[in-house]
Amino acid sequence: MTFPQTCTIHTASGAHRLDVRLANSFLSRFRGLMLAGPLQPAQGLLITRCRSVHGAFLRYPIDVVYLDQHGVVTECITPLHPWRVSFSGIGRDGDGQRYRRAAHTLELAAGAVEAMAIQPGDRLVHPHLPHAPVQQPRHRSQRGSAMIEFTVVGPIITLLGLAVLQYGMLFFARTQINYASFMAAREGATANASVDSVHAAYVRALVPLYGGGQTPDDRATSLTKASEDIGANGTGNVNIELLNPTKESFTDWNDPVRQAALHTGSRRVIPNSGQAFKDQTVGATSGQTIQDANLIKLRITHGYLPKVPFVKNLYGTYLKWLDPHTDAFHTKLLADGRIPVVTNITLHMQSDAIEPAAPTSSPGPGNGGTPVNPGDPPVTHDPPPSCNNASCADPTTPTPPTPPACNPLIDPTHCEGPPCSVMCCKPD
Repeated sequence: MTFPQTCTIHTASGAHRLDVRLANSFLSRFRGLMLAGPLQPAQGLLITRCRSVHGAFLRYPIDVVYLDQHGVVTECITPLHPWRVSFSGIGRDGDGQRYRRAAHTLELAAGAVEAMAIQPGDRLVHPHLPHAPVQQPRHRSQRGSAMIEFTVVGPIITLLGLAVLQYGMLFFARTQINYASFMAAREGATANASVDSVHAAYVRALVPLYGGGQTPDDRATSLTKASEDIGANGTGNVNIELLNPTKESFTDWNDPVRQAALHTGSRRVIPNSGQAFKDQTVGATSGQTIQDANLIKLRITHGYLPKVPFVKNLYGTYLKWLDPHTDAFHTKLLADGRIPVVTNITLHMQSDAIEPAAPTSSPGPGNGGTPVNPGDPPVTHDPPPSCNNASCADPTTPTPPTPPACNPLIDPTHCEGPPCSVMCCKPD
């Protein structure tokens, strides 16, 4: 791209001086204004042998003026927004005449065409443009450059479009998962904190995500699809955890009378009635009041299966790299090609909470009212994966190093290195 040259464009409003850069080579024509700063009102870019332009990677709109081989204006496009495409010579002008065949393109700052009143028939006087009709030589070396540009830019735009499509589908699924989580928590609040009831309500609320339907048969089919895809709690593609009430909550606030009335056997019961009239005594084991124990808290991890080609492989490879391997269910979902979507929800209990078979344990009085920084979440320190194709469908996995061989050692005080911590041996 050459340095700016001062030229003049003659319009009905007079002669206007412009500082115009010339894009006359393949690279300069290919780059255009991509990733460049905005043009000033009296600046422009003249792209020779160009009858169409695109706004890929532009951060601002521009005005486009198509010129014939002598610099006469044939058509004006105001404005051309980023990621839009413009072609010359398509359609007719205001008088019903077909546009003349364009040969070059002049890109100006947005609003310049209106400010200078540029119209078809006006003329740009530039040193590169001939003043008289002459036979222009054919630049065969530049023929096919538009196809080359599309070959380079097309896959990038396609990949970005697929990524936006997959993100939109994931966003819709996330919205439906949030709704299903609320419905599941509401079911748990009225069903004695039963995890089985929570799971069943969660599956029912996801019917729209699996097709929905207008008739009972259609909805039943969608419910079957949801049940098959989600599977059993904790072993399928969804894991529902009851974080509260905890095991210690039942220890502090078990009501034997309600336990006998509900015929729960050895499973303890936290009463729900009369919460407003009970004191704020803090249990010694759970660190909770009875009002705290009457909150149902759920954490639902849903494995969303992405559907868009190429992008799903990129998502999966990237998330596997970020996995710190601290959650076995999270790692299992990633290994199955799914994206873990985690939802936390808390509601007031509307029934007596009955102790589940394996309640969550969270002992202690908490932090005693003193805030404590829990620290940063776990992260991986592994190097990023290397891919052998565009979609990372078959990433190369580095082979882990082989631990050094050890000889048995009777005296455990001489053990060295990680292999010796269990086998009580010393490296050769």
